[in-house]
Amino acid sequence: MMFVPAPLLAFDASDPEATVAIGQLFASLAVGVAALVLLYYASVFVRDVLVADVREAQWYLFAAIGAAIAYSVADVGTVVLEADSLSLFAEGAVLFFILFLALAIRAMYHAERPGEGRSRLVPAWADYAVVAVFVAAWWGTFLLESDWTHPVIAVGWIVTSAWAVLYAVRTVRVHEGTTLAALTRHLLPAILCLVAVVSVDLVAGYLSGYEALTDAVWIVGTTLVAAFLFDTAVAIRQQGGELKRLYDWTTWREQSFEQ
Repeated sequence: MMFVPAPLLAFDASDPEATVAIGQLFASLAVGVAALVLLYYASVFVRDVLVADVREAQWYLFAAIGAAIAYSVADVGTVVLEADSLSLFAEGAVLFFILFLALAIRAMYHAERPGEGRSRLVPAWADYAVVAVFVAAWWGTFLLESDWTHPVIAVGWIVTSAWAVLYAVRTVRVHEGTTLAALTRHLLPAILCLVAVVSVDLVAGYLSGYEALTDAVWIVGTTLVAAFLFDTAVAIRQQGGELKRLYDWTTWREQSFEQ
């Protein structure tokens, strides 16, 4: 699998592999920084601005952002510290980033307006069961690395990616015109970029001679994921700013309304 870069500590500018490693290093750092910025603004937005009760989606979203930060740290460690064991940990972090993002979007989909009721296809405890199974499978592959570890993670990538995209589309359709739909719209491109990177990585894993293409897609795709995470943070920040401007005397003219 080429999704996680091979460790390389000696960066020689004349070496093409070193150039790729440097690009992968900065792409991973960008994901970590963007995830930290998103975590800050998302927590402030939920605490001070958002009125709807989305506590379940909130914690899933925070867990997804935490997985993105863990991926960034593990991937940087893989490149800089030449720690082979961290590469599999980084792959698992990608899996949990998509999984918790999918759960967060699904929780936003099930958020109900007053007087509205929508039945859930599966009970709430099933979410925790799915997370428990993924945690057990991830740590099982992490502690018992063998030939079947990558297929297990690959299946998880495919299933969770499809699940995330499905509920993202449904959430936007159901909550059109709301903050939940806007947030999902900004997160969806990050999911699609991850799907593209994962798909190319899985296909290239069974082919030979496409290592350069896989590296290029990884760098571009990961950088775009960071960009869309940062874009989501900016959108959240602007949502709060729009509300504050309602009370800004420099942005509103005095108006009178006739009865």
